[in-house]
Amino acid sequence: MTERTFLEEVGKPFSVNAIGSVKAWEVRHLRGDPNIPPLIYVIESDVGQQFLLGRGISGRPKFNLIRYIAKSFAELFFEPLNGKELSQYLILRGAYPFDLQYAFGYAPPYDRMLLPTGFIKLQRVLNSEGTDWEIHAQSFIGTYHGEVWLIPDTAIASGSTIAYFLRMGFPHHLPKQVYVITACGSLEGIQRIYQECLKKNVELIPVFSQCIFEVSKIGNLPDLPLTDLSVVSPGSITTKSFFERAFQRYQGTRMCCVGDIGESLEEPIQYSLHTLLEMQILRMDPSKEDWDSWTVDVRTNEFKTKVSNFNPTLAEYFKDLWK
Repeated sequence: MTERTFLEEVGKPFSVNAIGSVKAWEVRHLRGDPNIPPLIYVIESDVGQQFLLGRGISGRPKFNLIRYIAKSFAELFFEPLNGKELSQYLILRGAYPFDLQYAFGYAPPYDRMLLPTGFIKLQRVLNSEGTDWEIHAQSFIGTYHGEVWLIPDTAIASGSTIAYFLRMGFPHHLPKQVYVITACGSLEGIQRIYQECLKKNVELIPVFSQCIFEVSKIGNLPDLPLTDLSVVSPGSITTKSFFERAFQRYQGTRMCCVGDIGESLEEPIQYSLHTLLEMQILRMDPSKEDWDSWTVDVRTNEFKTKVSNFNPTLAEYFKDLWK
């Protein structure tokens, strides 16, 4: 096993929910790096682990996992946020399952009123070098206000979308704090977001679920830079027990824990095909996969036809599925 940093070495327990199923770690001054926010939280939960280990999960089941991760955040952080003027901002479409309305709606005043929410749609394209994303257009519905901005986003790799939103939003209104909450987020993305907050002296508090990811330097699938978030990446930080579970689950490969989030929610068939392709590229053993845990039954003859049409070599690699 490659020598690596575990959460137990850099963090300390911060809080636990009432029934003990969700735990938050507090990480201060990670690596002594001034480009990293001085305070980071990592929420550890059974649902968070299921989300990151469930690469074959898609559609409604994945949507529900994301919703419960949002609920975990509310359980642990509602009290510290209580009494502050909050505004939530959702970057569509990937963030909409992470809407905090349901999670916050169990306690006053949000049992009677909606959490103020703005909606942002950004169009991003690859740069000419094919190495990073650039924002080409923005539309916004809502208002910029509030003492604390909550920005939940299911997956954060490069951080370019949230950084762009803050850069455009801060001239309209400066909050005191920005909470960025992610179900699968990278340290590199948070660093990019942090630079925008530093310029305006706004406190950034990142809240990760289960793991502080390092973005893979080389993408598993072609034409997708800065997108792969693997627990096995040497710079990813999580608990020792979860690392061992993920290492076994993904057969020691740098399999991305989530793939394309939007595709997983809205196009489960295409998402499943791409997941199989990634498994083939990484030479994962199909006989070690728990196919019963997949939302889409890839063992049917109908799906076999889809695989053959998508990529004949992929059908050959997984041929034992259809015996």
